[in-house]
Amino acid sequence: MIFAAGAVLAQAADEPSRGWQAVVEGNGIAISLMGMTIVFVALVLITVFIAMVPSLLAWLDPILPKGHSHHAPPTPDEQSPLDQERVVAAIGMVLHTEFQKTLSQSK
Repeated sequence: MIFAAGAVLAQAADEPSRGWQAVVEGNGIAISLMGMTIVFVALVLITVFIAMVPSLLAWLDPILPKGHSHHAPPTPDEQSPLDQERVVAAIGMVLHTEFQKTLSQSK
């Protein structure tokens, strides 16, 4: 009788666990809770960092160089002679093209 009970226990030990029993035996609940905790802490850190960005930028403002805005065209004093030559060349090309169109249409 004892031998039969031992054989049943040995056979039960050889079979893989299924369902929640497998999760409990493999420490699945603890691993899941640890994973959720890690993700939660990472998201909190990201949120705190994003919330601190304005104050961090205000703190770094005196240190970082000022950026130049390119929204307005440069003044004539800021333009180099090369820029003015390019503009003149573009205007000349447009005039030449329009003149050629006019000549070809009049023929």
